[in-house]
Amino acid sequence: MIKQRLSLLAFLGSLLVFSGGGCTNARVVDAEKLIADEINSIPTGWQFASRNTDFANEWSTLFDDAYLQDYMRRAIQQNLDLKQFEARLRESQANLRQARSLLGPSVAANLGASGVASVSDVADTDQSFGSTVSFLWDLDVFGVNKDTARRAMAQTDVEKARLSRRVRELQAQVALTYFQIVEADQQLLIAQENLSFIAETNRVSEARFQAGDISRSDLALSELEFENARANVEIQNFATRSARRSLSVLIGGFGDDSLKVSRALPANPESGVTEYPADVLSNRHDVSAARAAVQIELENLKAVAKGNLPSFTISGRLAGSTSSLLDLFDPDVYLSSLALNIDALLYDSGRLAARTEAASSRVDAAVFAYAQTLREAVLEVNNSFDEAAALKEAFLILERARTSAEEALSLEQIRFELGEAILLDVLTVQRRVNAIKSSRINVERRMLDAQVAAFLALGDNA
Repeated sequence: MIKQRLSLLAFLGSLLVFSGGGCTNARVVDAEKLIADEINSIPTGWQFASRNTDFANEWSTLFDDAYLQDYMRRAIQQNLDLKQFEARLRESQANLRQARSLLGPSVAANLGASGVASVSDVADTDQSFGSTVSFLWDLDVFGVNKDTARRAMAQTDVEKARLSRRVRELQAQVALTYFQIVEADQQLLIAQENLSFIAETNRVSEARFQAGDISRSDLALSELEFENARANVEIQNFATRSARRSLSVLIGGFGDDSLKVSRALPANPESGVTEYPADVLSNRHDVSAARAAVQIELENLKAVAKGNLPSFTISGRLAGSTSSLLDLFDPDVYLSSLALNIDALLYDSGRLAARTEAASSRVDAAVFAYAQTLREAVLEVNNSFDEAAALKEAFLILERARTSAEEALSLEQIRFELGEAILLDVLTVQRRVNAIKSSRINVERRMLDAQVAAFLALGDNA
C-alpha cells in the first residue's frame, strides 16, 4: 500500500514536471529567440568585424594631463557613489553564496540542562541534561534551488556590469568637469582682458568727452559697456568656483573651490574608430547588464513555475537525555531517527498560474529593456563620433575667424584713437572678437567631451 502511494506521488510529480516544465522551457526558448532577433536587427554597418584598436581604453593614455589623472585616481578611491555600487556588488555576492548553500544540507546542535525542585526543598533538585544533533537536506529533485542559485549568479553579473559601467561613467564625469573648469578659467581670462580693453576705451572716451570730441551719449555707452564687462567677470569667477566644487564632490570632498588645474585644455587625442566594431555592443557594460537582467527573469520564471511541485527532504536526528552530565558521552543514551518527507500542494486556487504569468511578463519587460539598451547604444556611438567630426570642422572655422577678427579690432582701435571711427564701431568689433574667442574655447572643450562620449560608447574595446 505504501509503495502504491509513493508510485502515485511520483506519477503526479512527473505530470507536473512535464506540464509545467514544458511550458517554461518553451517560454525560455521564445525569450532567447527574441534576443537573437534583436541582435540580428542591428544595422548592417555594425556587423563587420573591423575596428581600429588605436582608441585608448585608459584615461591615463587618452588625455595627457597630470592633474586630471590624479583626480581620476582619487575619484576611484574616494567617490561615495561608487562605494555604494561596490557595496551592492558585495551584497549580491553574499546572496549568491546564500543561494548556493541551499543545495547542501544543514546541521544543527543543541546542548541543554534543566533542574526541577519543590518549593519547600529547593536544595533537592532533580537535574537532567540533554543534547541533540539534527540535519536537514532538501534534495531539490526538480531544481528549484538550482534555479534560485542561477538567478543569484545572474544578479551578481548585473551588479558587476553596473559597477564597471559606473567606474567608466565616473571617469567621464571627472574629465568633463575638469574640462569645464579649464574652460571657465579661460573664459574668465577673456572676460578680464575684455574688461581691461573696455576700461582703456572708457578712459579714452572720458578724455575725448572732456575735449568735446564725442557726445554725452557716447560716453554713457562706454560706461555701460564697462559696467557690463565688470559684471561678466564676476559671473565667470563664480563659474570657475562652481565647477571646482563639483569636481571636489566627485573625488569625495565637500566642495573645495580651490582645486588646481592646468592653464590650457589637454591636446585632443583625435583617436577612435573609423568603422563601427562588431563587438562594441557586447563590450558595453550597460548591454551586458541588460542581458544578465533577462537571465535573472528567466531563472525566476523557472523557479516560479515549479512552485507547486512536490518537495523532497531528508531529515535526521540524534538525541539523548540523562541525569548525569558525564553520561552525555555514553552512546547508549542516544536515539537516532531518519525521515524522508514529501510535500505537495494539490490545489492553490490559481495562485501559481498568476505568479507564473507575472514572471513571464517580467521576462518580456526585460527583453524589451535589452532591446532598448541596444538602440540607445547604437545612438550613443553614432552621435559621439558624428559630433567629434562636426566639432573639428567648427573649430577650424572659428580659428580662422578669430585671427581675422583680432586683426580687424586692432585696426578699428587705431582708427578710434585717431578720431576716424566712433566708439560704437570699436565696441561692436570687440564684442565679435570676444564672442569668437569664447566660442572657440567652448568648441575646443566640446571636442574633448566628444572624445569622452566615444570612450563611454565603445565600452571595453582595448
